[in-house]
Amino acid sequence: MRSDLAECLLQGREREKRSAGLIRKSDPMRPLVLACFVMLAGYIIDNDPVRVENFTADTPATFTYDAWTNTVMTANDDGAAEEIRRGWLAEALAANGMCAAGYVVETRRFEQPWEGPFGNGGDIVYTGRCL
Repeated sequence: MRSDLAECLLQGREREKRSAGLIRKSDPMRPLVLACFVMLAGYIIDNDPVRVENFTADTPATFTYDAWTNTVMTANDDGAAEEIRRGWLAEALAANGMCAAGYVVETRRFEQPWEGPFGNGGDIVYTGRCL
């Protein structure tokens, strides 16, 4: 009976040594895994810029303006995102010294550059003229 107890204790100590060895072997991986998570978090956080736009003065009195839509700036034309895009258009016109007396947006269209289940966003293209 005594030998069974001693054998059981010996096996328990061997198991502890083996498990301690496994934990020590995973220690060098912890900083690498942590660094990967930090890089991934940085990519996810900064991957969706809000203001992506382009302004082109076609003639001294006409223009084309496009703003990229995404999960933050949706494509609907009735919400806060549309008001913000219209504000950006006014800023772009002022920065280019155009339409001091006002402007009219003649067309607004949505262009989606890609299709499929992962297509998120596209361009809202405004064409207009100065008054």
